[in-house]
Amino acid sequence: MAGRRRRGAGPDPRGRRAAGAGPVRGGGPPPELLGRWGLRVQAGLGGRQNQHWQVEAGGQRAVLRRWHGLEAEVRYEQALLRQVSGLGWAVPTPLGEPVVLEGAWWSLHAWVPGEAPAREAARERGRWLAGVQMAFAALPTPPRPGWRPAHAVLTDPATDALLDRCEARRPQEVRLYRWHLHRARAALEGLDPARRPQQLIHGDFTAWNLRVQGGQLTGLLDFELARPDDPVAEFALAWRGVHDEVVAGFTEVRPLSEEDRALLTPLWWAHLLEGGCGHLRGGTRDDGWTARKLQVRSPLMGALAAPSPAVP
Repeated sequence: MAGRRRRGAGPDPRGRRAAGAGPVRGGGPPPELLGRWGLRVQAGLGGRQNQHWQVEAGGQRAVLRRWHGLEAEVRYEQALLRQVSGLGWAVPTPLGEPVVLEGAWWSLHAWVPGEAPAREAARERGRWLAGVQMAFAALPTPPRPGWRPAHAVLTDPATDALLDRCEARRPQEVRLYRWHLHRARAALEGLDPARRPQQLIHGDFTAWNLRVQGGQLTGLLDFELARPDDPVAEFALAWRGVHDEVVAGFTEVRPLSEEDRALLTPLWWAHLLEGGCGHLRGGTRDDGWTARKLQVRSPLMGALAAPSPAVP
């Protein structure tokens, strides 16, 4: 099952849509599809962009997904799920080939059993993340369509040009973004993120995307952000500037280098800025999620924990 998504997760994939495929908003699964695959809808599971339903298929629970993205995105993630399924955790493995119907891609996936761990169990989640990272390191890392490295928004001159264009129209928001952008750049001085190792990352290693049984991690959900990137980007997204126990648990299994620690806050802010800049480009707004998260502070940030004077 692909779990619910949170706001500000990152940029949307870009590219050419397959003929007849496009986003569908609202409504449930088409009766034609339910009949073709012999499905009975049991419950809606929601989602941020991709939508999901719990269904019965051949007497078994499964998950039906309506994709928001492009065919290349669908094919990439389905191939990825098949690879990860061989590592020992249950994942929403595809149960056949996707189809296009009523302007969207649809696919059927295996149900992932278990329960979400308590969000308070952050130290345990950090230990699990270290184990997942070690296992993922053995998988191939083809690029995900439409994505770029986590640090790219910090080093791309187009980021400055975008903020310049939007400052008069959205001054408080842009000032907050620019302040964090400059602080993140200063923290990267002497480092070369482009030369850092890359491996497959899950991209959203949060409690609601994990499944446990008997106190053990047994399942992984929601691979919408999975891609090759700096392993610290994965770690930063699990930490989110607030879950310091994730750091403690991770380092019990895999100690972090000084460079890893130096990249932690800049890559977390880079994730937020990528999403915020996406809204600026599109002329849209989130509900304040990006601004709130940029202002989160942790002792682990060191000098970067200073509060921003550019508060909207």
